[in-house]
Amino acid sequence: MKYFTPVGGTTEVRPRIFGKSTVICTCGFSKTVASGTADRVANNHAGSCRRGTPASSRRGGGGSMGSRH
Repeated sequence: MKYFTPVGGTTEVRPRIFGKSTVICTCGFSKTVASGTADRVANNHAGSCRRGTPASSRRGGGGSMGSRH
């Protein structure tokens, strides 16, 4: 599920294995939590995120967890 931040970014929940999900935001925020709480964490972050996009120094590299293969 995707949530939109007040500054135009998005926060997304991506399912993982063993009952975990990763919450990823366009600002660079990333957190792996239990699947049952992932939507709440994503919604809370989206409501309070004020950055939208990461600073160039915070951008993930090619092998970061947030990259899609």
